[in-house]
Amino acid sequence: MCCHIFGNTCRTTAELAGKQTFDEFICGIPPESVSGSICRYNSADTQALGMLLRGATGEPLSDYMSRNLLEPLGMEDPSFWITDQSGIEMVLGWLNVTARDFAKIGEMFRNLGKVDGKQLVLESWVSASTHIESPHLAPGQVTVGGHKFAFGYGYQWWVPSTRTTIVKLSANPSYGVSENESDNKDEENLEMLRAITKSLS
Repeated sequence: MCCHIFGNTCRTTAELAGKQTFDEFICGIPPESVSGSICRYNSADTQALGMLLRGATGEPLSDYMSRNLLEPLGMEDPSFWITDQSGIEMVLGWLNVTARDFAKIGEMFRNLGKVDGKQLVLESWVSASTHIESPHLAPGQVTVGGHKFAFGYGYQWWVPSTRTTIVKLSANPSYGVSENESDNKDEENLEMLRAITKSLS
């Protein structure tokens, strides 16, 4: 997982062992390409977005998210983010939420930002975030691991052609150890999601 996400297992291990903060880790990664030229799935970019949001709001992301999203959605169970030793959330993937509560986030987006008739997220933002705005984000152009992926990419959303909410929480211990499909099983998972969507339609 570390190799796939960051391309540097040693530095990631140092971060998780408390020898550096998430902010220090992200600030130390040099740009790989010109912004807007290619889309290579990289969870470190998500961590950088978390840093921007934290700087803009002036508060921990956990507090901001709880007040503006989790509480209005009526989450049923406690949730938490894994943090570093300074309390910075690992935004790139270690948010712990139950499947039912994750589904509420998906359903809110499927319903264009509305929950029980109340607009929690602007419809214009939901629309923009779930549509492909540039050619390098189109299906077949986004690189995941060492191959092109069949879905396009929006604002932190994989963009399929159907409006279906599916929550998948299973883990693959081989994910990210190489760029091979035999380890990562991205295409295998994609076919499973397509089969579920087809059965529901």
